[in-house]
Amino acid sequence: MKLPYGQSNFRNVATEFYYVDRTPYIEQLEGLASRFLFYLRPRKFGKSLFVSMLGHYYGEEWKGEFSRLFGRYYIGKNPTPLANRYLVLNFDFSGMLTDTREQVLSHFTAKVRSGVKNFITAYPGYFQDSDYTMADAAEAPNILLADFFNLVKKRAPGKQVYLLIDEYDHFANELIAFHRSHFQEIVGRNGFPDRSGQAVRKFYEVIKEETKSGLVDRMFVTGVSPVTVDSLTSGFNIGEKISLDLGLHDMMGFTEDETIKMLLHTGVAEDEMPALLEDIRNWYDGYLFHPAAPNRLYNPNMLIYFGNHYQRYQTYPDKMLDDNIASDYGKIRRLLGVGGESHSLGILEEVLAGGGARATLTSQFSFDRQWERDDYVSLLFWLGMLTVYEKLVGGGWSFRAPNAVIKQLYYEYFAETLRQRAKLKEGMYEQISRAVVSMAADNDLAPFLQLVEKVIGRLSVRDARNFNESNLKAIFAALLTPSNVYLIRSETEMERRFVDLLCTSLPGVPVHWNFAFELKYLRKKDGARLEEKAAEARAQLQEYLQTDDLRQVPKLAAYAIVFVGSEAQAVERVEGA
Repeated sequence: MKLPYGQSNFRNVATEFYYVDRTPYIEQLEGLASRFLFYLRPRKFGKSLFVSMLGHYYGEEWKGEFSRLFGRYYIGKNPTPLANRYLVLNFDFSGMLTDTREQVLSHFTAKVRSGVKNFITAYPGYFQDSDYTMADAAEAPNILLADFFNLVKKRAPGKQVYLLIDEYDHFANELIAFHRSHFQEIVGRNGFPDRSGQAVRKFYEVIKEETKSGLVDRMFVTGVSPVTVDSLTSGFNIGEKISLDLGLHDMMGFTEDETIKMLLHTGVAEDEMPALLEDIRNWYDGYLFHPAAPNRLYNPNMLIYFGNHYQRYQTYPDKMLDDNIASDYGKIRRLLGVGGESHSLGILEEVLAGGGARATLTSQFSFDRQWERDDYVSLLFWLGMLTVYEKLVGGGWSFRAPNAVIKQLYYEYFAETLRQRAKLKEGMYEQISRAVVSMAADNDLAPFLQLVEKVIGRLSVRDARNFNESNLKAIFAALLTPSNVYLIRSETEMERRFVDLLCTSLPGVPVHWNFAFELKYLRKKDGARLEEKAAEARAQLQEYLQTDDLRQVPKLAAYAIVFVGSEAQAVERVEGA
């Protein structure tokens, strides 16, 4: 059975593709105290397929196909009394254009109009062809929705609506990333400053009124971050945010057990599984949305991309990161600047150096006040760019990059930031590629170290004054990434010891050498301690080289490197004892 790559229609997936059963969560969601739910997860995490599943389960139009769609799954064997009871209204706010304020309003209204027309089409027994004219008549989305709800009461008296909203914040996130000046105009306190009034907020006010009337009996809303929840839904205080609910942690994403079953389905032999699973963990695993959750989760779209290729060719794809996902996550890089450059670079350096970032999670954001560091770390968490590592003594959580895919995006962003701040030309990337090829082919570090020296030497006086070993590690990792030769792992644990940087070849990339680096940094005024630091780095590497993890890395060259100011003054290859 094929894997559902790029599929989000439950009817197709449940009947034609490999499907990991998520129907038990239907029963769990019904058991919650609130009927109006907000669930947030990063992009490409299976939200649209889950929403489609709910639509097919609750929509009365699918009653005749219930056994075909759900019979093999948990909920088909244990149906709830609410199965196929509702008229389902579905709004999908993805894919909106956001270049101008007027364009946002126009496309938001078009999305609402499309949802209304699809509803009328889905329930021909209740509606007439003339009802489509109502959907075309109203210009503002809130007026359109109010008119529509009145029509439902007239045409289908006694029936109730299950409201599904997918990607409620997609257009708002686009605004924050690309047109931040429009964001406040559109969803700020004054809403749209035109004849449509506070159109977006009033849209949600209409929904709230119909929850009171009983017409809208249940609602499930998906999105990425809570940044816009309060801005978009001000006054809509009936919804419950369930994103951090431990019982619903695994509702989207794959656990490792589910991942192993899927990989076996693609043809991975059991004796090959341990090595392949280690690679998969590095690239796609690592998402944890609460420190008490039992399972870290794999990104489902990334994993299905890999599994689909492996099922067809019984080998790794040339690129471990799907171009479609890379371009989608690439948009997130625009959001990295939301919290300001000082916050973004400071947190990036912490993450790239391997230590992670500590913060108290922000659950309610506001653009009407100055953002603090916790807000920025929290935004990266909700976007899937950071994930929970552990709960800290005294409160707060520790966050790290979840996997190699996200680290690669960080490295690329940081490398470009370094290039701009050091005032280097874009040709720097060609120089990096040549330098890394020299490393991989000939174990020649000189060209690469010269580039590192050049970058450090061109940093501003302020940057140089605050420079430390963490900055050095981040620069090494960032400059090694654009060549797409090595998987870069920082502070990799080796039997409770941590090597600064471990560089192993990417799948399918032939190299003659892999590398382990122990990096030290001294200010110029402390240059007399050069030998002391070099000896310290040598001793640490010799310890690491005795671990089973490093012994298993083929063609490994280990180097102790000490920078004094902007110069690499000690570069020594270290052999295991």
